Amino acid sequence: MSHTDVIIIGAGISGLLCATELQRAGMKVRLVDKGRGFGGRMATRRMAGGRLDHGAQFFTVRDRRFQNYVDEWLEAGVIREWFRHSPKDSNPNGYPRYCGINGMTDAPKFLAKSLKVERSERIIELSRELDTWIVRSESGSQYTAGYLVITAPAPQALSLLDTTGLKYAGDDEAGLKAIRYAKGLATLAILDGPSALPENGIIQLFKSPLALIADNRVKEISPDVHAITIHADAEFAEQHWDSPNEVRGPLMLDAAEPLLGSQVVEYNCHRWGFTTPLNPWHEKHFTNASLRLTLAGDSFGGARVEGAALSGIEAAGAVLQNCGINLRGS
Repeated sequence: MSHTDVIIIGAGISGLLCATELQRAGMKVRLVDKGRGFGGRMATRRMAGGRLDHGAQFFTVRDRRFQNYVDEWLEAGVIREWFRHSPKDSNPNGYPRYCGINGMTDAPKFLAKSLKVERSERIIELSRELDTWIVRSESGSQYTAGYLVITAPAPQALSLLDTTGLKYAGDDEAGLKAIRYAKGLATLAILDGPSALPENGIIQLFKSPLALIADNRVKEISPDVHAITIHADAEFAEQHWDSPNEVRGPLMLDAAEPLLGSQVVEYNCHRWGFTTPLNPWHEKHFTNASLRLTLAGDSFGGARVEGAALSGIEAAGAVLQNCGINLRGS
């Protein structure tokens, strides 16, 4: 059994930034995550010698609190500006779209270097005894902490909390349990030559069955291999969630064919069970001060990377306030 001040379930951007803020304030923090990597949907994978971002493709910044971290990553050479202008921009000067130098997982990896993270640990049970949270994993590991933060998608977080038998949300329980997500489906393709995508290497389609196509070579994360990421829209992902790759992959590739520009050498598909929160919570986090429990993540901050990041930062503020610790810089 290993005890810390705070245990955070989920090592996506929200959990990592929450942990960073708490650690910088002097708290002893441990993160646990069921995955092998860091970053959640800020995910990068290798395939046939190429490197592909198969979740979030970029992020933008509006809030100074997140900008402070982005400035650190820029200075450290972890991220760069990919492109600036989009038809969706209200600002005529556009907004920088940032990506990792080697993929979207770069920033989460950078944060994780200074944190204690237990990976490949699927949490299956929570309990609370006196003033201590007890967290048990599928592998048999057990962790204890005075404060619990969960940054997993709300349906997963609440399923875990239900194992406690505690009344953890009061009148807000129904609202929290009403949070829903769209499913996501990506097809990853290796081409035998350049794609026919626009100059910056990305296009958002909003036309069934596709939502987005990105060229990872133009993005400069796959310098030696023409590697394409294709995201389906929510309706197609739901319809073909259980279809074999041999069915859903070709359907997406056929729809994308006018923009591929070259022949597909190899492809694979990846499913995301929780992509866009359809009805995120109305605040950046949920906190039960008496139980020393906080929920955060994109269920609270919204679908954008920055939204999840700010949820983690604000969740850390709630923890510190609840523990009677002054916020950094106050």
